[in-house]
Amino acid sequence: MPLLKLESLQLHYGTQVLLDDVDLTIRRGERWGLLGRNGAGKTTLLRVLAGELQTDSGDRWLRPGVRIARLQQTLPDAD
Repeated sequence: MPLLKLESLQLHYGTQVLLDDVDLTIRRGERWGLLGRNGAGKTTLLRVLAGELQTDSGDRWLRPGVRIARLQQTLPDAD
């Protein structure tokens, strides 16, 4: 059974298409890596996976009890 499933996701920022009809299934024990140039949508995809960002269309399903965490790419300001 999958841990997370994305189906037909689409996301645009203005006229720029970041996610276009994305389908993804992540199963237990799998390891994933994201590669791409700056502005390609890697962080955006991680935010969608974590449920922090809504897409324009499509479905995100997360198996009950599964939690997603990510490390921010920017550090908080020092006091």
